[in-house]
Amino acid sequence: MLRRVTFLPRNVTVEVEDGESMVKAATAAGVGLELPCAGQGVCGRCKVSVSGCTSEDGKEKLRPIEWEAGVRLACISSVMGDCTIMVTSPVEQGISATVDHSPLRDHPYSPLSDKGFGIAVDIGTTTVAASLFDLKDGREVKSLSDYNHQVLYGEDVLSRMEFAEEGGTEALRGLVLKTINGMLANMKEALNGKMVMALTVAANTVMGHLFLGVDPSPLRHPPHLPLVSGTRVDMKSSGLEINPKAEVLVIPPLSSYVGGDVVADVIHSGMHTDPRLTLLIDVGTNGEVVLGNNEFLIACSSSAGPAFEGGEVECGSRACPGAVEGVRVEDGDFHLKVINDCDPESFCGSGLIDLVAQMFQAGILDKNGRFSGTTGLRDDDGSPRFHIPGKEGLSISEKEVQSIMRTKAAIFAASRTLLRNLGMDFQDLDRVLIAGGFGRHIDLENAISIGLLPDLPRELFEFIGNAALGGAKSVLLSADAREEMENLAPRMTYLDLSNDASFFHEYSSALFLPHTDEELFPSSRTGRL
Repeated sequence: MLRRVTFLPRNVTVEVEDGESMVKAATAAGVGLELPCAGQGVCGRCKVSVSGCTSEDGKEKLRPIEWEAGVRLACISSVMGDCTIMVTSPVEQGISATVDHSPLRDHPYSPLSDKGFGIAVDIGTTTVAASLFDLKDGREVKSLSDYNHQVLYGEDVLSRMEFAEEGGTEALRGLVLKTINGMLANMKEALNGKMVMALTVAANTVMGHLFLGVDPSPLRHPPHLPLVSGTRVDMKSSGLEINPKAEVLVIPPLSSYVGGDVVADVIHSGMHTDPRLTLLIDVGTNGEVVLGNNEFLIACSSSAGPAFEGGEVECGSRACPGAVEGVRVEDGDFHLKVINDCDPESFCGSGLIDLVAQMFQAGILDKNGRFSGTTGLRDDDGSPRFHIPGKEGLSISEKEVQSIMRTKAAIFAASRTLLRNLGMDFQDLDRVLIAGGFGRHIDLENAISIGLLPDLPRELFEFIGNAALGGAKSVLLSADAREEMENLAPRMTYLDLSNDASFFHEYSSALFLPHTDEELFPSSRTGRL
């Protein structure tokens, strides 16, 4: 019997005979595996994460938490049913998630531990980023990123909460630990025989719960409060492959959907110490927004969805070699900027924003996200599809455009709802900070053109990159930052958009390009965009 095997992150599917080895399935898919022990199952370098049925070969070589999480040794495992396999070996990895951010604030140096090495980690829904520091002098030694292996059980936090509620908490915990431990293994050479003695974690609330092994599904129900706050983790039960006496600190969340990663954003930005009225937008699978200054802070979150991570789009992908990250249309010609200058294979988030914006400006899309002409259109399953001229295999459908518009509408509506609840609007802002690894790659003009970001003087915008990782670094390296962390959550007010009627009005109004109210986007009327 033939079985369908899908390999992530490439999203390549092959059919193999029942009982075929994973190595042969990977070879058929053109996916690379590390096999330094020549398939003897002794080095562990071929570990993959699997959703689906496999043989039990190698079970005795893995920890119980790994096996329950779907971790398998690919070199000795066989496919026993349809399955999905996540491969992130150095041979295959190719992830382009950023660990960059604006410079750290000038906190006095007083690390969480005064010896060995320390690691700051940002656990995102889609990706995990980490930086290694020599705690002797605070020198950053190495930074890297990887896919969060939990994507096997859903691309957003809601699907993972549902899986956890069905008994999948330990499996999800095992997958995020596998992700982090794999990154630790890749840092081994840089450690030069020394121990990791401190680790700080910034994560959204659901990811933080799963890292700690706590079922996050109650977060979906009233009173929508975190079940755990910031905590120093007992290393004996942490599952991390570092020194058992190490200090591990998880930055506390504010609410169910405003997590420790947003608290870390604020620490990194310093907006809580600045008199200027600041709007901070963290663009990702979840769209979190914080408004305030040194006198007040108010935050909210909207479920942006996976569109900007390449989800819900046939030709979409995460940022990786071959993904289009920039688009420009001139006289009907599409000019593409591709990661690593490869042949274009897909569109990542920044490329999708550019694509929709440029098609709108070129008159290919109307305000409703509908194709305005017939050139290049084909009908796929009832949804008109536009094939990019001269770019074989690249296309986008009206249905996929609508998904991107829903995502941008959720983020814009969250921002405006937060302001209007305080009797303000965008014109009252002194600056707008765009956080998130993905946010660093957004083209400002194109983001404004589709109505993702407000149409304000461009000098008000500042891209601060992966501020969650930046905040986690500060907490690792400074007692002052750790004190700020303890004091921030009590200072921040949470606005629950699910109970705010004005949010739904703002969201509906934002489901157009760029918006139903053209007065909000004067640049589109003057031809600036």
